[in-house]
Amino acid sequence: MRFHTFYYVFIGWTIIFMAVVSYKRFKANRQNQNAEEHFWKRERDANSTRKQDISGLDYVDFSGVSLPFALFDDQLLKECEAQVLTLKDKKILNLTGLSNTDLKMMYGAANLPLLTQCDQNFTLLVRTLNTWGKRLHELSHNQEAICVLAFAASIGSDIKATWALLAELYASNGETAEIQKLKTSAATLNSLMKDPILKMLDGYLS
Repeated sequence: MRFHTFYYVFIGWTIIFMAVVSYKRFKANRQNQNAEEHFWKRERDANSTRKQDISGLDYVDFSGVSLPFALFDDQLLKECEAQVLTLKDKKILNLTGLSNTDLKMMYGAANLPLLTQCDQNFTLLVRTLNTWGKRLHELSHNQEAICVLAFAASIGSDIKATWALLAELYASNGETAEIQKLKTSAATLNSLMKDPILKMLDGYLS
């Protein structure tokens, strides 16, 4: 009798468990289906968006920026400098955090190839600036390193190493106010790296 009771209780809980699992699976499938439908609707809307004027976007501007070109005899520095000089003559946009669908919705599908190139130029620029600043620091040219890294931060680089080295250099100079300014700038980043960068900067301020 006790065996039968246990058996029926076990069967009952098994049925309940299976029902709960089936419901959660159904709910997850439904959510995935809704998300997919929403994605394709946005994609259709994006592809039908008319071409917008993008001449007034916030392109990276080198005017008024003084970077340490041709000051030191080092091969890696020369390569970084040459790359930056090449990029200076190209259109560069920080589009971090925006998907292709977002860009088409905002500016029209016809502008996507140009915007993609502008974004790729930005990625190459901030990576080059990071390498440049790091190499300057390795060679003990810290003021020049600050100059390069500060420019990278000012245009919205989301490379954590850039912000970390810049904060380290400011800290070594006792420039706490500059680190606070970095935190204010980092708070505006449209990137998944924003929170890790802010947390790192808080470490220098605490």
